Amino acid sequence: MTALFEGLTHWHWLGLGFVLLAIEVMGSVGFLLWTGIAALEVGLLLLVWPFGWQHRRDRSGLDAAAPINERMQSYMGRELTLLDEVSQGMSRVHLDDTVWTVRCNAPLPAGSRVKVVGADSHILLVEPLG
Repeated sequence: MTALFEGLTHWHWLGLGFVLLAIEVMGSVGFLLWTGIAALEVGLLLLVWPFGWQHRRDRSGLDAAAPINERMQSYMGRELTLLDEVSQGMSRVHLDDTVWTVRCNAPLPAGSRVKVVGADSHILLVEPLG
């Protein structure tokens, strides 16, 4: 869908504007008049100055906001202390201001130091240090 919008040029907007105004002339209700005029204005603006999502950009570079929604990936490599002993492969840790559930394959007592090596949905995967 985005590719469709990115492919629109000033000719598309001008054509849409003229079609809407032609329909308006045939119907003479006044419903499509301002929509047609707005489409013509967008077409003229794009003719003079390409802007918005119509302007093609090089997306090969890194986006600074990309890691915003990758919270779990930002915890990779962090060293933490277990709050509880590992029971049935699960325990808890205090990370930043939240208590997280962690999964560990090794049986460890409470207070053991672990390192975050991955994430599975909302559960951090950890391994013992040392």
